[in-house]
Amino acid sequence: MSPAELHFLGTSDSKGVPRFWCGCAVCQEARTTAANRRTRSSALVRHGADTLLLDCGPDLHAQLARLDTPLIPSAVLISHAHNDHMLGLGDLLDYVGYAGGRLNIYAPEKVIPQLQERFTYAFRGNGFHRAAPVQPLPPQGLDVCGYTVRAFEVPHGANGTSHAFRFDSPTHRWVYMTDALDVPADIAACWLSNLHLLVLGASFYDESAAERKGRSVYDVLEALRLPWARAAGHVLLSHLSHDVDVRQPLPGEGFRYAREGLCVELG
Repeated sequence: MSPAELHFLGTSDSKGVPRFWCGCAVCQEARTTAANRRTRSSALVRHGADTLLLDCGPDLHAQLARLDTPLIPSAVLISHAHNDHMLGLGDLLDYVGYAGGRLNIYAPEKVIPQLQERFTYAFRGNGFHRAAPVQPLPPQGLDVCGYTVRAFEVPHGANGTSHAFRFDSPTHRWVYMTDALDVPADIAACWLSNLHLLVLGASFYDESAAERKGRSVYDVLEALRLPWARAAGHVLLSHLSHDVDVRQPLPGEGFRYAREGLCVELG
């Protein structure tokens, strides 16, 4: 069987690019030649008949509708309960009838009460037993697309905490982490070592002058300096704001910007 593939559906931060109210150079370019046009972060992992959807933001319907063929994911993982990562849950719930009554949606256990609060109608009468629309991701991980996928909690700066996903197979290891800042050394040593690929969120190019207390995601220059990112075999920067122009080259070896429609072969 061919190797699994990672498909980027969306690569923007929480506000999308172009910002509908903004006339900056990147937003203007996004409206015209569209190299910087980006929707909220989401991705697919595909391997044979299996498809895993990573996050489901408010642009999910458009992202899935532009695929060549209809899609019912084998599983869905939701990293945290911020709008840009979970508002598409309503669209996914509409899939349930087409999926024979069940769609396998998972989230870290502490995220589920927040999803239940936002989508009360979907959880009504279900509680947390197997009939609930979102199940806790098993601590031992989920086997899908040729990998064992596990979630780990990461600091999200002023926005509290988020989760990243680590994918392990006998021959390949990679991490999808779009919303993180100041990851502690012990978490990095445990979860971010010996990687062939790292997908890392870097919303702005340089926020060094900004008040640290108001930040929630690494910037590009910080990402280029992170020792565990530099040690990864390949780094794709995602979750990009309108401060980032993907037409400009990145100075770090092994780093590049993700873009919508990009397909990466995994090991």
